[in-house]
Amino acid sequence: MGVAEVEVLLTTIDTDDARLAQSHLALWPLREESRSQGAVISVDRGKTFQTMLGYGGAMTDASAAVLLGLKSTDEKAYAVTMEQLFSAEKGAGFSFLRVPMGASDYVATDHYYTFCDEPSPTLAGFSIERDRQFTIPVLKDALAIQPKLQLIVTPWSAPGWMKTNGKLEGVTHREKKAGATARLKPEYFDLYADYFIKFLQAYRKEGIEIHSLTLQNEPQNDLSGYPCMRMDAAEQIRLVTSLAPKMKARGFKTQIFVHDHNWTLHKNDRVALGGDQKTEPLESVSKMLSDPEVSQWIAGSAWHCYAGGARKMEEVYHDLGKRFPNRMILTTEISAWGLDRGPWWGDVEWGMAHVWLRPQLHGSAAAIQWNLALDHQAGPTLRDDSEAIGLVTINTEKNNAVSYEREFYAMAHLSRAAQPGAKRISANGSGDRSGGLDVIAFDTPEGEISLVIFNRNGDGRSFQVKENERGFSYDIPGHSIATFTW
Repeated sequence: MGVAEVEVLLTTIDTDDARLAQSHLALWPLREESRSQGAVISVDRGKTFQTMLGYGGAMTDASAAVLLGLKSTDEKAYAVTMEQLFSAEKGAGFSFLRVPMGASDYVATDHYYTFCDEPSPTLAGFSIERDRQFTIPVLKDALAIQPKLQLIVTPWSAPGWMKTNGKLEGVTHREKKAGATARLKPEYFDLYADYFIKFLQAYRKEGIEIHSLTLQNEPQNDLSGYPCMRMDAAEQIRLVTSLAPKMKARGFKTQIFVHDHNWTLHKNDRVALGGDQKTEPLESVSKMLSDPEVSQWIAGSAWHCYAGGARKMEEVYHDLGKRFPNRMILTTEISAWGLDRGPWWGDVEWGMAHVWLRPQLHGSAAAIQWNLALDHQAGPTLRDDSEAIGLVTINTEKNNAVSYEREFYAMAHLSRAAQPGAKRISANGSGDRSGGLDVIAFDTPEGEISLVIFNRNGDGRSFQVKENERGFSYDIPGHSIATFTW
């Protein structure tokens, strides 16, 4: 009988030579007397946790436009880029994308938009023509590479004519202090539910099924100069009450997630303006998940990483997992930021703690970065303050040169290890030199085990992996990520 092999994927966090280096090592039967000189990592597929949806980014209008622009000028470079993003064999294998319903703050247009900007009691003017121009063609190319790809969609605002302030953008600080609001008008909740249905139907007609949706991006934010809308827990409950039965009646199995905002109140949301005292997110989400009328329709909650650190994330996710064990937790947005970013290491260590690894150890079934791709000027966008960085940067002034950012390499390890349907399983380190090694493991739909080890130490570490009377030894370099599959 031949010796089984372990596939190894290694990335050393180095700005000069970041890559996904592949190799193999032998998986040997373990002897009772075997001893490791370093850490011992025990993997137990008999103890399972959440089922994963996967990793990815947001296919904003800006991201789709940049990628499609690359395709029109250099089809070969586009093919390679898409393969790196979506192939689970040759690239990151991203499998979970967030798609804005209408305009977000990252658009390749000179104005913000929804799919029905003209007032209509029947939504007669509804059209996803803008998405047909950029987003849908790129999504179809991605689906051809990654058949497991699933989409979660999110509106930044209802059409302006449905809102109390009459426009897509929010209100100013002064306006809100004087009592102005940017909310969905009470008489439009049912029509707005129809707006969601029309979107799902339009995408289905394009051959694209929507896995899940959130009701509102950042529902506590109503003060931005880009599309935004306030939607408190009672309003989200009301929208679910109208939307969920409509989806069921039309055969949609799209899952509904609430909140889609931070782990704690952002500093800008703590001051009560115009009598609007915002509730701590955990309290708000708990109210929705406990509601006897709508909890049956809610698959779980979605979270952003802009307010509250890693400890707050762990506290929130632990509480949700304990109180609502049958409700999923998703980590759905964080943006890399800064045109002069400096060394890679700090960003990767932060991301592992807040987005890609430790949240999953506390129950998150997904991790989504913000823009999937942007140009070298942190756009296109109508914002005048953007320093956002996509997972991929395409330099539109220098032959459309493509560069893969530090977040891409880190996420690629977790993405390949946790394809849709993978179950997180127990993986624990012990021994004198186990400190500084973060570990997470999955039982894949193909019956394999994938193990990701993140070495936070500046120097190398030796360890032995043990699983079901077999195992292997490995020396991991300092400041690196390794994924093992067997």
